[in-house]
Amino acid sequence: MADHQAVLGAPVSLFHTATGIAYADLEIDQHRETWPIRGRQFRAWLRRWHYERTGEAMDSAAIRSILDLLEARAQFDAPERVVHLRVAHHEDCTYLDLADQRWRAAEVRRHGWRIMTHPPVRFRRAAGMLPLPVPERGGSIETLTSFLNLPTRDDQVLVVSWLLGALQHSGPFPLLAIAGEQGSAKTVLSKILRALIDPM
Repeated sequence: MADHQAVLGAPVSLFHTATGIAYADLEIDQHRETWPIRGRQFRAWLRRWHYERTGEAMDSAAIRSILDLLEARAQFDAPERVVHLRVAHHEDCTYLDLADQRWRAAEVRRHGWRIMTHPPVRFRRAAGMLPLPVPERGGSIETLTSFLNLPTRDDQVLVVSWLLGALQHSGPFPLLAIAGEQGSAKTVLSKILRALIDPM
């Protein structure tokens, strides 16, 4: 990490994926953000970092030079990591990216859960991702079923099982087929379920 910081004088940690995509971990306001080095967000951060310290804009040639160097160091000198989208699994724990501005994730263990800003896994942010609400303790799945227009208890169990299956880190994943006559709120149900696991 010291070598990477020497390029910018900033807390930047580099890594690459199995396909060679270069990433940077940034420490910002006591949380970690992960961005591809060739992405728009990292370039914007680089411009802002330079401006806040010098009061000057970084010219395009300097930006290209730094990005080229950081990409090479990430690909050839830095470790390889897996980058996940929304859900990850690590050492018997499941991690759910809340996709909020503080880059928090929920760590779910066998006997409990907690919110953290530095999970041991890395997440990427796809275009259009929206944040999930921060979970609260003391709730019940029965509260959810009161919002869903499901006629039987079996239907409720199937839907909750589908929600849990959709939040697994790897497949196979269950498919949800919603059937009903016109006006039975199938579209509303679909929107509610999607908002619960991955609002876009």
